[in-house]
Amino acid sequence: MRIAMLAAGSRGDYQPVLAVARGLQARGHEVGVTATSDYVDLVEGAGVAVEEVPVDVMGYYRDHLLAHGMPVGLTDQIAFLGQVARAMAPAVRETLSGMWSRYDAVVTTAMSAAWPAMIDRTRKPQVLMMFLPAIPSLWGDASLYAVRGGRSPANLLAGMRAMRASTALVTDVPGVTAAQRRRAMAQIATVPAFVANSPQIVTPRRVGGRRIRCTGYPFLDVPEGTGLPVEVADFLEAGPEPVYAGLGSHTVPAVRDALRHTVDAALALGHRAVVQRGSGLEEQGEFDERVLFVGDVPHELLFPRMAAVVHHGGAGTTAQALRAGRPQVVLPFTMDQPFFGRRVHEIGVGAAPVPTPEASPERLRSALHTALSSAVQDRARMVGRLVRGEDGVGGAAGLIEAELRR
Repeated sequence: MRIAMLAAGSRGDYQPVLAVARGLQARGHEVGVTATSDYVDLVEGAGVAVEEVPVDVMGYYRDHLLAHGMPVGLTDQIAFLGQVARAMAPAVRETLSGMWSRYDAVVTTAMSAAWPAMIDRTRKPQVLMMFLPAIPSLWGDASLYAVRGGRSPANLLAGMRAMRASTALVTDVPGVTAAQRRRAMAQIATVPAFVANSPQIVTPRRVGGRRIRCTGYPFLDVPEGTGLPVEVADFLEAGPEPVYAGLGSHTVPAVRDALRHTVDAALALGHRAVVQRGSGLEEQGEFDERVLFVGDVPHELLFPRMAAVVHHGGAGTTAQALRAGRPQVVLPFTMDQPFFGRRVHEIGVGAAPVPTPEASPERLRSALHTALSSAVQDRARMVGRLVRGEDGVGGAAGLIEAELRR
């Protein structure tokens, strides 16, 4: 079968798609993955055919953040992503029109769910693969939009409100007709859907008449024989396990300050620190040999060597920390990050989340102290064993194959 996987977003959005693409290739399918111009090399480097969407979407994203900052509140953040979607629309339509006849079936993600409706072509079998539960639900453990833990009507109400903005994100783009919008909504509501993440963090539930399945997170593992950079390996060997601190690719002052306070908290508790580069903190010259700044180091190799992982709560980073069995402190910034931060705490593998703008030295010291307690460390190790026993790639590829052949 010739399968098109419609990917979009940041590097973290592409990596699990590529892992599943390779899983489908191993099952004998021909797979092509869409990629904006900034991620063409990533797709080709994974050994997967690329269908280029000729636009630099991450450049647009960075320019907007530098000029306006990140919107506060989920609805406003979704509206911003809608601006990105509208900027991409002409290039998406051009790419889909050119590639459509070459494929038998389509796999979409939450960000590309409505793309097939943007072109007037014959509908193909479609599966929706989400890495986060972008669906309204009564249950706080099953919906990105939930505002409370457990079961609450407030969660469903918040989800329905957010879905209005989400619907606009995937349908309110230039050139899309009313008929295409209706077709997009029908596809989103009826196509087979699943969450490609661990049931340890996203609880499978029945939502809107559909049973939403969780297949495990599809990790894109590094090639066999890959090791840590020499300076990182030497640092780790030179002392006890450090605390990792990394908040994604954001460069706004709030992120830099949160990283600074995290390092101060780790040092105050007697731990060294490994800190992700890119925030500008590494240029300040504030820290001694107990702190190491690192570039793009594979999390699957680094996290098992950490005492705790402090991160922004992205789906992929959370999954890697879970798999490593390390306690976590989540400093959510936007979109799905508050959900994963709350769930990390609810399942007992980390402290209560500390929103990045509220990441004071006192709150971070308290959160790290909680995460490093013996009870949280034991729970994190147990969940890690469960996550390592899941086959996220095989589960996702097998489900996609079964649904497309149905």
